[in-house]
Amino acid sequence: MHPRVHRFIRFASIAVTAVSLTYMAQRGNVRADVTAEKLNQVTSATRDLIDAVTPERPVAIHAFVSREVPRDYVTVRARLLSVLREMEARGKEGLTVRIVEPSSFSDEAVEAEEKYGIRPQVVANRDGDRVQEMQVFLGVAVTSGPHEQTIPFIDRGMSPEYELVRALRTVTQEKKKVVGVLRTDATIMGNFDLQARKQQPAWRVIGELKKQYEVRSLNPGAEIPKDVDVLLVPQMSSMTTAQLEHLKKYIDEGRPALLTVDPMPLFDMRLSPSEPMLPPPGQNQGMMFGMQDQGGEPKGDYLGFLEKIGVKWESDKIVFDTDNPHPRFAGSPPQVVFVTERPDGTKPFNAQDPVVAGINEVVVLFGGAIKPAAGFEAQFVPLLQTGTRGGFNKFEEMTERHMLFGLQGPILPRQRTMTGASEIIAAHITAGETSGEAASKGKNVIVVADLDIFGDQFFVLNERGGDLDGDGIDDLRFDNVTFLLNAIDTLTGDAGLVELRGRKAQYRRMTTMDALTKEADDKRNAEIEAANAKAEAELKGAQEALDAAVKKIQDDATLDETTKAVLLKSREEAENRRLAGKRETIERDKARALKATENERDKAVESVRAKVRLLASTTPLLLPIVLGFGVWLRKRSREAESIPSSRKRGAA
Repeated sequence: MHPRVHRFIRFASIAVTAVSLTYMAQRGNVRADVTAEKLNQVTSATRDLIDAVTPERPVAIHAFVSREVPRDYVTVRARLLSVLREMEARGKEGLTVRIVEPSSFSDEAVEAEEKYGIRPQVVANRDGDRVQEMQVFLGVAVTSGPHEQTIPFIDRGMSPEYELVRALRTVTQEKKKVVGVLRTDATIMGNFDLQARKQQPAWRVIGELKKQYEVRSLNPGAEIPKDVDVLLVPQMSSMTTAQLEHLKKYIDEGRPALLTVDPMPLFDMRLSPSEPMLPPPGQNQGMMFGMQDQGGEPKGDYLGFLEKIGVKWESDKIVFDTDNPHPRFAGSPPQVVFVTERPDGTKPFNAQDPVVAGINEVVVLFGGAIKPAAGFEAQFVPLLQTGTRGGFNKFEEMTERHMLFGLQGPILPRQRTMTGASEIIAAHITAGETSGEAASKGKNVIVVADLDIFGDQFFVLNERGGDLDGDGIDDLRFDNVTFLLNAIDTLTGDAGLVELRGRKAQYRRMTTMDALTKEADDKRNAEIEAANAKAEAELKGAQEALDAAVKKIQDDATLDETTKAVLLKSREEAENRRLAGKRETIERDKARALKATENERDKAVESVRAKVRLLASTTPLLLPIVLGFGVWLRKRSREAESIPSSRKRGAA
């Protein structure tokens, strides 16, 4: 045989062998996941769910995935295809997986849009210095008989396995569980605004719940239907006595509920516990020119209601925490609480409760504090807590009432009450069956002292991921959405998706950097508190001097009432002018001191960062330098060995 023919046959054999092995590996589902979180492997629960699909109730998965995607979406596409191929390889006869790569205006693109409502999303494609738009398909439709669940687009922050498994579980269920949402003044289900004459959309939390549950709007003035599996009560403090009675009956029956009680709802300050009930739709809801809005019905005793459940809530207390782990949010007020593991080792989550399983960080916006009620025998498990470097402010300290515009806020107060202890923001309360006068079939309630925690911005961030600067690395991750869904699932007794929600790439903080800057942060906080205390002491002294002068005139028996009145008015005006000038000087000195403190802290932090940058830039160079030096020494040694002894220096 000619050598060229022989070489060609060998090359062709090697090529066929390589292609065959690759195909066998793909069909045999031979894939290795060497990542720390094992995100490219499906869980055992997912495998069990796939195995449970039978020919008697077949399931078809139609995936529309673009061949080309921007760099930011490469990982999402790879994970989606990995899970789909795992399902295809493991699925039995009843499971069909179809992967389509549609292009714009193709028949497959028309099918995706007209049959399943999956449309291409316009996303930014960063290619070098250029930014251009691309139309990308990353959608899936899961069908089983008359049941259909569509995932229109899997964005960067979404887990492909979780979305697929949730859709698969939903279409294979005989009936969705029911989440009832009470219609309170916090209209999270949407509402028609009579004044603006337009429909207010429902919060994103409702759309997220509808992906898994049947969500039903409930009249708070009627008994809760028996087929409701879990009850969501937004801003319970805006309920009347009669409405609280229906809620009490529901909870006493041992049925689960998620109650939110917000001391300062930022989305509508009129819903604060201190404010009257809003009037019914159609009535004037805002009185101008100093006329007070009389509101609707009186509020019920929501504080007493909570104490009967086992929760004590001070409705005018707003918590803060000076620990802020995010430099990009350095200007945020401390009432924006980042509930996460802190430099001092404080653990804000109870690892034993599935509600907070796999959660890394939750953001609370001007939330409140709850604690166990005295003398109530119930299991009170904290879910979200502040750190030890915080405290609280009162509602009246953070608001003011305008003659024309009513309640205004939030206003950041100069003084804050530091407690040095953790405050509980959310808790899970359970109790067994009781008899007697306060008989109940048990308790299964989660109370969250914040409603803004479920705001739309957190759902948008959850979908788009925490890569804010587009470098492929998560800058932050807030698990507010995961916390809500875990809470609902746990209350319904179905925690099958809790593990999947926690399967995310671990967000690793620069703990050494945090520890190095902690001293600067502590010093800054101490100096701020000292400046505030000094200013308050000086103002108090000036006010006491004025009070003493007034009292001296009032106690002078030699003066008649008219003379006293004239002298008092004259002295009060003079002292007030002096006090106003002194107050201005004190505030100016305080502001200067605080500015100097902030500057010192920034310098200290920047010094630490400069050292870290220096180490980061020089340390990688050490290994090649040492290696090169070692190679040079070895080379010199071998050269010396190769020189004949007669030629070496000092030879005879």
